[in-house]
Amino acid sequence: MAHFKNAKAELVLQIDIPEPELDLLRRKLELARLPTNLSSERWAETNGVTVKKIEEVLQFWRESYDWRKEEAALNALPQYATSVTVDGFNELEMHFVHSLSTSIDPVPLLFIHGWPGSFAEVTKIMPLLNNAGFHVVAPSLPGYGFSQCPDEPGFTNEHDAMALHQIMLQLGYTRYMVQGGDWGSDIARNLGRLYHDHVFAVHINHINLITMPKPHFDDEPEYTDFEKRSIAQQARFAEDEFAYYQVQSSKPRTFGIALHDSPVGMLAWMMDKLFTWSDNYPWSPTELITWTLLHYFPGPTTALHMYRENDASERKEVPYESTPTGVSAFAGEMEMVPRSWAEGTANVVFWREHEQGGHFAAWENPEALAGDVVAFRREVGK
Repeated sequence: MAHFKNAKAELVLQIDIPEPELDLLRRKLELARLPTNLSSERWAETNGVTVKKIEEVLQFWRESYDWRKEEAALNALPQYATSVTVDGFNELEMHFVHSLSTSIDPVPLLFIHGWPGSFAEVTKIMPLLNNAGFHVVAPSLPGYGFSQCPDEPGFTNEHDAMALHQIMLQLGYTRYMVQGGDWGSDIARNLGRLYHDHVFAVHINHINLITMPKPHFDDEPEYTDFEKRSIAQQARFAEDEFAYYQVQSSKPRTFGIALHDSPVGMLAWMMDKLFTWSDNYPWSPTELITWTLLHYFPGPTTALHMYRENDASERKEVPYESTPTGVSAFAGEMEMVPRSWAEGTANVVFWREHEQGGHFAAWENPEALAGDVVAFRREVGK
């Protein structure tokens, strides 16, 4: 489980990675071994994760990176823990951020991250949403970061939705909005379907063809240039980039053990996703390392379990979702579809396209995503 130190009250939490674990990390970094026979290869993948780039980030990690500074910044977020129980599974300890707006008529908003993200993805967008009148709740998903991973098999995205709904009810939020990307988009749609009386609006910035497949058209729609690009990117992702999903869904424990023993190996795997899934975002060494450590410290295996429990080859099509749905389509998102396709499985009442931003919209372009959430909320009312 996660490392916490108790703060002012029993359920108010602060991240506190033990010093011996940091010492072990430093020793592993000093002993890191990189390939010496790849200085001029021209056959490798074009993801930017070169030996030279890893050397640069590793040197920064050894000499300049300060986890305690990053930890303090994360601990500036108001964090809590609670226990939830989903039928058929043991009780889970759940970690979440809960930041209140000063608005006289606030709207509760559940912000759901995905992989390889974490609860920290809310950091940039949270103040924008608070200022716009939203009480923001940003949990660590089960198995991620500082939330407990289920021991029993069969914990799917529907069960994730059930766990998060319990958090909202415990906070007294019986009517709320949901925003999600990556896995968060699937979980958000499950929340809308399972708890229609509680979830009055679902906003997503990621659509895959598994849960929102192309509907049958008697006459193929006319597609805009933006939509044609989205179709091409979705096809390219499925063809060239989906091997990671097969590895993480078939061998999460085996692969996770390998990553957990090697912080540099974990860094390389994270950099591949952060570089190839974002829209030319200028990732700093500090960002790359902190995003890596939020999986490395608790252990990456438990987050990878989500891929096994929601295997793409076994996932059932989600029924039509009648909850009002808003979509932010970012040009750099590798999994996005035309609006006409999304309307086949969701009650899409809001759609906005952006030329800047990729898979990590809340981090890459928080102003645009927050603006869309605000506009969508006005569209649907409360």
